Amino acid sequence: MISRRYLRVKTFQALYAYFQSNDKNINKAENELFLSLERMYDLYLYLLSIGSELTHQAELRVEDSKSKRLPTEEDLNPNLKFIENRVFALLANNTSLKKQLSDKKISWSADQELIGKFMNYMRKHDVYLDYMSKKTSSFEEDQQFVVNLYKKLIPEFELMLADIQDKSIYWGFDEIDFVLSMVIKTIKKFNANSNEFSSILSLYTDYEDDVKMVKDLFRKTIKYDDVNSEKIAKKTQNWDVERIAMIDILLMKMALTELMHFNSIPVKVTLNEYIELSKWFSTPKSKVFVNGILDKLVLELKETGELKKVGRGLLDS
Repeated sequence: MISRRYLRVKTFQALYAYFQSNDKNINKAENELFLSLERMYDLYLYLLSIGSELTHQAELRVEDSKSKRLPTEEDLNPNLKFIENRVFALLANNTSLKKQLSDKKISWSADQELIGKFMNYMRKHDVYLDYMSKKTSSFEEDQQFVVNLYKKLIPEFELMLADIQDKSIYWGFDEIDFVLSMVIKTIKKFNANSNEFSSILSLYTDYEDDVKMVKDLFRKTIKYDDVNSEKIAKKTQNWDVERIAMIDILLMKMALTELMHFNSIPVKVTLNEYIELSKWFSTPKSKVFVNGILDKLVLELKETGELKKVGRGLLDS
């Protein structure tokens, strides 16, 4: 589920917190890093399970309408397209999802008021009205509606976003945005022939490799902090060091750590990743600055023989 780029993002955030803190307990900081990754996966499971709550509330509303003293024709013969959505059914019956939700005790049971408010919002939205107005019914229509639920309805409902963020310090706006994209990716994998065993994403693409990368990047950036600081200082002699964003310095330290100690990662990949992260997290001018300094550092590392790549790492080096 979590790409290498996002693993770098979470490691960067953990390193930033570590260097800013007076507590230099590396084990504690590393545990916090992996906990933040686990909590992101909890959010993924949490959001995947919302369909069951929504259809349950829709069913209750249908029953309430039928029990009116003077029910209308629409009350007696309601449009069940939303309740019978095939993708919601696949998620509700997904064996892996159900087990993980149960094991982790993740549910929307305490959020019935929020679900009710979201239902009211959804029922007035063009996405829902358009979906329900179509006389046809197909898996593809159901799937597109669920995609739109996560792509448009949830992101536009500020009350839900605020409530999610309040539930965990690990569920910030960036995390919600990323996890929603992963949920959409999961939904798009389903097809009409999917069943209750259809896979949902795992936290890691390759558990051993991804965990090792995060641990090594985190610990080695700290271990070689003085060495990396000295190398960067030599290349920024013409700059007012105090005016260089701390974020830029940290990203360059991480890049140096990758360049020198991750021999199987191509130089071009490392440069592209950290230049991209500088655009995300730092100032508008950071991209050019970080790119220029890293280019100089790569040239120096090649000249001194400190840049040693093997296997896939030799590509574009």
